[in-house]
Amino acid sequence: MQNKQTQECPRSASPKSLSRAGAILFSSLWGLCAGLIASLLAVVTMGVLFFVAGTPTPPELFGDYVLKHIDVGTFIRLLIMFSPNSKTTPLGLALLTMIAIGTVLGLVYAFLVRVRLPAQGARPGRREWVVALLLTLLMTLTGVLLFNDEVRQNHYGLPVLWATFVTDLAFLLDFAVYGIALCLLYRLLLPKQAAENEEEGVRRRRQALSRVGMAALGLVSAGGAAGLLRGYLNEYAAYDGIKTVSNGEKTVPITPNDGHYIVTQNTVDPNPNINLWRLEVNGLVKRGGTYTYDEVQRLPSTSRAITLECIANGPGGHLMGTAIWQGVTLKTLLEQHGGAQPEATHVAFYSVDGYTVSLPLKEVLEADALLAWRMNGAEVPQKHGYPMRVLIPGRYGEENPKWLTRVELTNHFVGGLYSDQGWYNGPLHMTSRIDYPRGSVAVGASVEVGGIAYGGDKDVQRVEVSTDDGQTWNDATLTTRLSKDAWVFWTWQWRPQQAGRYTLACRMTNGLGEVQTGKIQGTVPKGSTGYHKVTIEVK
Repeated sequence: MQNKQTQECPRSASPKSLSRAGAILFSSLWGLCAGLIASLLAVVTMGVLFFVAGTPTPPELFGDYVLKHIDVGTFIRLLIMFSPNSKTTPLGLALLTMIAIGTVLGLVYAFLVRVRLPAQGARPGRREWVVALLLTLLMTLTGVLLFNDEVRQNHYGLPVLWATFVTDLAFLLDFAVYGIALCLLYRLLLPKQAAENEEEGVRRRRQALSRVGMAALGLVSAGGAAGLLRGYLNEYAAYDGIKTVSNGEKTVPITPNDGHYIVTQNTVDPNPNINLWRLEVNGLVKRGGTYTYDEVQRLPSTSRAITLECIANGPGGHLMGTAIWQGVTLKTLLEQHGGAQPEATHVAFYSVDGYTVSLPLKEVLEADALLAWRMNGAEVPQKHGYPMRVLIPGRYGEENPKWLTRVELTNHFVGGLYSDQGWYNGPLHMTSRIDYPRGSVAVGASVEVGGIAYGGDKDVQRVEVSTDDGQTWNDATLTTRLSKDAWVFWTWQWRPQQAGRYTLACRMTNGLGEVQTGKIQGTVPKGSTGYHKVTIEVK
């Protein structure tokens, strides 16, 4: 009887102690698993915060940071490499990299906490909580310091300081979720000693259920992250690079809002909430100030036709359009604040998406820059920068920022995305375009040749047309002038007398008497130059 009792398994039996190699293997394995699930939970948190509070996610901020620290040549190579998904693919890779780093940090966490296996109980010890807290604070501090220039953006249009605070707080929440989840999950996944009077079979079943539960949590987190990512991509700015719609062969003088060219740097454009948005005027002005949207519209306003052209617009291109913009001039706005202080040399425009443009204050005032809230009689469309965008005649579109939220006068140049990469930062080049005819024309017929010319804020004084590839030139007639800041329409009557192939070209002279150059220059990085040429068959 005694022998029989001795052979029974004790009810409080514990699993055998693991060898050092076995303990390292199990700790590493469960550390990686806990790190992966904690990373997925952090991704879900980031997605929720983006949709609820408009805070940018760390992968987005990382992308913005990288773009500011590469040159234009590298930027173009990356665009080509990731084409046709040149925005979403890098963002996806950044997200996967973040998850991978979070997974590896689980291994680092396991090494730092050094829990003896089998572990006692499911509750993390003090050392585990301290390490998790330190990891949370270290990751938060790294994000805040590394992305210091990027955190001021907000999808819903919070002012710069509030956007910075909310984004920094989002960092803390993201990484706190990661740290707490890592701490709890790692302890739950570890092999445990049996509780007092607990049978070995019960202990094993409890451990198995814990791990099944963790696997389910991981799947749910992955599904949640995928769902939030799909929701994010549903707002993807797929319209980037849309050209101005042409009406048959002839360009209309005023481009409709839904036909105007659009370029955006964003994967998802901001969608400002007008109740949160503010326009701030500060820096080296006599008196700073802040405006709501209603208050902005009560400022003295003016309307003017202004042409916008993208720096990527080549000869004959349609990445340009003209609208009637209504808003307050920068000069008038600064007068409302007592004017600029004597030491002010530059003006910096900040957008709610983190985009920044800085230009010499004197040049911007001379160009009579406009801060517009209406486009062709309607509120500025969201894709064009609602609730307010900057129009600086004579500058390429990239220096006419959308979604404006702050105007700051400084005594120095403030870097931005394109200027940091090394793109051209000066007055746009003169351009002229032949819109018609196309294809073939009849010998001896009277043919109207027509198109547009644009010289920025320097107006258009003259347009010439050549039918022999620029060897001789003929004066065209300027037909439509909208304003000194808009394109000009021109026509020329041609009666070809002989059949053959003709190369038509055009060039303009601006209000300063400067003639458009025929030197061919690509769009990257200084903007294109050269004549627009069209080949016509005369039959």
